[in-house]
Amino acid sequence: MKRFIVGLSVCILVACLAQAALYASGSISAGKGINPRDAYTMGKALTFQKLVCPSCPLEKRDLDRDRALSLKNSLEARDEAVKPGTEDDEHISVLCPGAGDAQCEGKPDEQELVHFYLTRRYKL
Repeated sequence: MKRFIVGLSVCILVACLAQAALYASGSISAGKGINPRDAYTMGKALTFQKLVCPSCPLEKRDLDRDRALSLKNSLEARDEAVKPGTEDDEHISVLCPGAGDAQCEGKPDEQELVHFYLTRRYKL
């Protein structure tokens, strides 16, 4: 009986440690880790607060799969020397790029969060 209890305790301990290691490795960007569910929710909120609203660059009816693909391509090319040359290159400038921008210091990388939302929502 004592051997069974010790064996069961060891199994539970190993399972707990393995689970903690799995949760610690998940992040979508550099810096503090954000779990995918929170990243999706934050990206959706940012999309409809800063990109798609009555006073924003895009209207809700403009956001479809093709426009999401154009936004995604602009977001992916944000750090490249050559941009894709779409009108969405200008629209993504309203989002904080994260590190390296004094105006957005301490804020999450909003461009990465919106990219995460668009790729999941439109399966890009």
